[in-house]
Amino acid sequence: MSATLLNLPPGSLIDGWQVAKALGDGGFACVFLGEKNGRHRAIKVAQHRESSGDFKQTHARTLRELTALLMLDHPNIVRPQGYGLAESGNLYLALDYVDGWTLAEWAERKHPTVREVLGVFEKLAGALAYMHGRGILHRDLKLSNVLIRQSDGEPVIIDFSCATYTLAEDLTGGGLPPGTDRYRAPEQFKFLREHKDERRARYAFQVADEIFAIGVMLHELLTDPRPTELRPRFDLNNPALPPPPPRRVNARVPAGLSDLVESILARDPKKRPVDTEALRRELAELRADPSSDYDEPGHPPSEQRHGGPSCPEALAMPSIPQSRQRHGARVERERDRGRWHGLLASLFALLIAVLLWRFAGGLVEPRVPEGLRHPAISHSAPPEPAPPAMPTPSPAPVTAPGPSIAAAPKEGSALKPLSPEVPPQGRPPRMPKKAIAAVECASLSLVAALAAGCPGAQIRPESFTCPAGAEEAMDEQLHWKRGENFALQYDDSQKGFASVWFTAGAEVVGVVPKGINDDRQETVAPPGTRFYGKAYYLSDKMGRADAPALVVRYDRVKLPGQADYPICVVVEMDALAFKDGKVQAYNMGVGTRVHRWP
Repeated sequence: MSATLLNLPPGSLIDGWQVAKALGDGGFACVFLGEKNGRHRAIKVAQHRESSGDFKQTHARTLRELTALLMLDHPNIVRPQGYGLAESGNLYLALDYVDGWTLAEWAERKHPTVREVLGVFEKLAGALAYMHGRGILHRDLKLSNVLIRQSDGEPVIIDFSCATYTLAEDLTGGGLPPGTDRYRAPEQFKFLREHKDERRARYAFQVADEIFAIGVMLHELLTDPRPTELRPRFDLNNPALPPPPPRRVNARVPAGLSDLVESILARDPKKRPVDTEALRRELAELRADPSSDYDEPGHPPSEQRHGGPSCPEALAMPSIPQSRQRHGARVERERDRGRWHGLLASLFALLIAVLLWRFAGGLVEPRVPEGLRHPAISHSAPPEPAPPAMPTPSPAPVTAPGPSIAAAPKEGSALKPLSPEVPPQGRPPRMPKKAIAAVECASLSLVAALAAGCPGAQIRPESFTCPAGAEEAMDEQLHWKRGENFALQYDDSQKGFASVWFTAGAEVVGVVPKGINDDRQETVAPPGTRFYGKAYYLSDKMGRADAPALVVRYDRVKLPGQADYPICVVVEMDALAFKDGKVQAYNMGVGTRVHRWP
């Protein structure tokens, strides 16, 4: 199927999207640049993996990716703009397209200073902290899965094909989760060795694994002037040979940054930063260092690639490195060259032994090809109407780093096993029409966020605990009483005291308007106080006895002249209408402090 999809000529249609060109291909999807109604999107078409044995996993994996994306809303994380069925019968996701480079290409073409590199990784760590707070793990962080937008230099994390979230089903068949071996933490391979005879043993991916992958990315950018080239590299997760400190390989790396990278790549996960927010703070502290060392390019431009594509169209695809023609990069500055070659020889011998052992063990998930990438989002583009968003689950507790065994979950899904028709030679297998219809509505209704087009899929947002620290902030800093009500305008971007439309699943910013004649509220939530949250739709068949309602959950507040505080405030207002994923209601009322989301 992938070969046929990649050979789609410009002008071909994918569910009404006109293909401009292919953008990439990988183990889970093919990605195209598509155009419809004047809008450009990256169209990511699910690709059947031969190793899975059936089409059910193809759709289940895409549904899981879409669910994870719908639970996230962050400027440095790719956002979906729609979904549908391709003519082949496979699901596709529409993602905002942006002109830019992969992180590796950016480093080669822009010659960033060390401080600029730190700025990018600080934002990545912040996005990961946001993601982890919602119980979502990316599990395939690498240089090709981060894009740098050309227009403003903002990094965007892409490709959630391997992502997982709280209560998500495990779709892998091996001991390790899907991912790219070079970026795996060493404890994953240790787990595999220790449990090689246990067929149902599954490694529990941790935040510490994500942190290690960030360390690999940072180490590569700091020590390799041409990271896009395909050539032998030091294996940073080798348990027998710890990676060399970045400063030992590249004298331009400041000592403080070199020490941080060493701690991120520590063999003991307990010696790494405790979480991604702690990592973000350490990166921010280094970026603020006044030393001139941080304002030097990480590598002399003469050592990096020259030229390359300059127009946005050419930069949308990763460059094809001509690595075999250029092997002679200077790898080390301060070490004896002979010792370095000896280490590499030992590494290759060990690698061959490990490969032979793993081939015999048969527990490893097939490697995810490096070629898969798709463009990230451009927030300036007008969004398409989005289906109501998946309710945010309770943040998964950050357990102690390290492996654990989990019983293999039952592979189940409402997607019925498909029996593809026998296709003509050279054409991809197609699902029967009845199966396509089932995928289009009944199967997608498993994902609450896919409400548009499937009646009954707009389920009530599940209950979950308030943000961490909300109770303390409301009691100690804000002095709000339990059950206290606040008069506010629900969406400051629309007219107050009027009937307006709210997009289900969209972020809203409420505000306390002027003219509130309440001495108590004037004290604890005065005019100008801003509430940040998300809107939902609750029908009369979802536990509400009297009428459908607009529900808004606010999880953050900012009083005039004060810092932000986590909160737990809910609004429930009678809905006047619901259409195309939007709910109509009056844009004024009260919000109530609660101790748990209803």
